Amino acid sequence: MALIDERYARALLDLAATGGAEAERLRPELAQCAALVEQSRELRAVLASPAVARERKLAVLEILAQRLGLSRWMRNFLAVAAVRGRAGRLPAIAAAFERLWREQAGIRRAQVFSARPLVAEERAAIEQALAAATAARIEASYQEDAALIGGFTARVGDVVYDGSLRGRLDRLRHELTTP
Repeated sequence: MALIDERYARALLDLAATGGAEAERLRPELAQCAALVEQSRELRAVLASPAVARERKLAVLEILAQRLGLSRWMRNFLAVAAVRGRAGRLPAIAAAFERLWREQAGIRRAQVFSARPLVAEERAAIEQALAAATAARIEASYQEDAALIGGFTARVGDVVYDGSLRGRLDRLRHELTTP
């Protein structure tokens, strides 16, 4: 199903790029719809059930769109998803859309672990260094990990950047014990 979710997400992203819609506006609208589907078991059941008529799904989505004040682009997208039996997949489609949008925008997520809380200047310096290393804009989340002793580690995708004291000690130990 991931391939189908990505196909719908890519279609919406392409629509935003070529049809005059703004991906910046569609992102929160799609995320909001996906969150509602995820939170409401009843809504999810109606949208995902093949036993519920398309017309009923369309009516439910139109009410949802009116209450949320969704754009014409998002209303059309939801209608297509409903007609094609994919409206129940909105959370997965939204996740794929967000990933594709970030990829297209050159934004990478980083998870940074530090031995102590970092001040704003330290965070900015780490994000700048990661941006230079990855040639991408970085959005970082931060967590403390006392086991690092000092410094930090950062994970961007599958790559780990280790600037921790624990990592340095491990590397030194390896150098000293390897013939």
